Amino acid sequence: MIQSLDIISVNIWSILISLVNLLLLFLILKKFLFKPVTKVMNERQNQVTAIYADAEKDRQAAADMKQEYETRMAAAREEADGLVRDAVQTAQRKSDSIIADANSQAAHLKQKAEMEIELEKKQMLSDVKTEISDLAVSIAARIMEREVSQQDHADFVEQFIENVGENK
Repeated sequence: MIQSLDIISVNIWSILISLVNLLLLFLILKKFLFKPVTKVMNERQNQVTAIYADAEKDRQAAADMKQEYETRMAAAREEADGLVRDAVQTAQRKSDSIIADANSQAAHLKQKAEMEIELEKKQMLSDVKTEISDLAVSIAARIMEREVSQQDHADFVEQFIENVGENK
């Protein structure tokens, strides 16, 4: 009594052939599809890693360049400040020198003018003394020519004062 079920039939050979087909299909796909796809994906991963590494190197190089730039700019600013300080100090020294020279020249000119005034003053005094002595001699000569009275003496003094006023 073996009874067969028509609805479900299990055929071992059919299952084995299907399993062999599945195994062959797996091996063929593995050989021709999975390995190349895996290889492409690994290459792609390596490229992405290389790109990230290059980007990191470039970022680090940019940071180094920025640091170097900032260092150079600080040095340039410091040098420029030093040059400006030196220029200001040089200008101040030259200004002080020019002012000292001007003061020295002014003092020299003042001294020279005072000496010239003193010489002119002495010359004028000498001229006045000469005129006074000439007048005195001329008065004395007139007095000697005649006898002097009180009235004559007053006239001579008045005439002397008038002559001194005219000669100025």
